[in-house]
Parts: sequence; structure tokens; C-alpha cells
Amino acid sequence: MARSRSRDIRRAMLAALKAAAPLTTLVPGAQIHPQTVPANPAWPFICMGAPSAVTRIKGACIDGAESIVAIHGFSKGRYSGKRLIETAEDHAGRIGDAIAASLDSRRLALEGGGEVKIDWTGDQLLQDPEEAGAFHVVSNFRMRHLS
Repeated sequence: MARSRSRDIRRAMLAALKAAAPLTTLVPGAQIHPQTVPANPAWPFICMGAPSAVTRIKGACIDGAESIVAIHGFSKGRYSGKRLIETAEDHAGRIGDAIAASLDSRRLALEGGGEVKIDWTGDQLLQDPEEAGAFHVVSNFRMRHLS
């Protein structure tokens, strides 16, 4: 029976991100969201993209998939009072590095059994078109799971 397990994978990835101390020093766990982000979120924040199953894996007694997902990080920079102490570009870049380090080459247990293997495939750092002075990092991952 074909199953992408995207729900279980999303939940496992979010839990791993929220538990990663190097990441949560940059973005508090309460500001790491699934695809749905609250209106007017506190900055900086992270949200999951939409996972996509891209290849089915089927064989004798196994069924699984390879999937991809992007995780997005957003920053307006870091300030001490009104003084800028780190640009949005640099801060978003560090957030992207911490996202990658939190998930790359990880095997995460899934609800209901099994595991997912996650590999970082690259990222892109962009000026955010919707917020003046903000930057957006897109960290890309490939996941593989077997049932």
C-alpha cells in the first residue's frame, strides 16, 4: 500500500528542529512553525514548506518513498535596543546553517514505527520581497522512508 507518510515526517522534523539547541538559540522553539504561520509572527521565525513525495520505492515486503521539502527561515536582523548588531542577511544565513546542521544525515523515528533518513541538499539566501530589510533562507532536504 503506497504511503508518503508526510504527516509523520513533518511532525518528526518539527520536533527535531525545536529540540536543536544551536537552532533555538537563534530562533525560539515557539517561533518554529508548520506550514501554517500565525498572523503577524514574531521575528525571526521558521516554517515548513510543503513536502512532496517524488519517487515511490516498492519491492518485496517494502514500500516507501523519497520526498523533498524546503524549510524557510526569516530574519529582520538582530538589534540591541535600536542598534543593529547583525544584519538580516547574516542572521538568516546562520539560521539556514543551523537548520541544515539540525537535520542533515539524521534518522528520525516516525509515529507508528519506521524511520526517515534526511539529507540536506542545499539552500538559497534571498532578500524577502514582502518585508523591507528582511532576508529569507530556503533550506532544502531529501527524505527517504521505508515501511
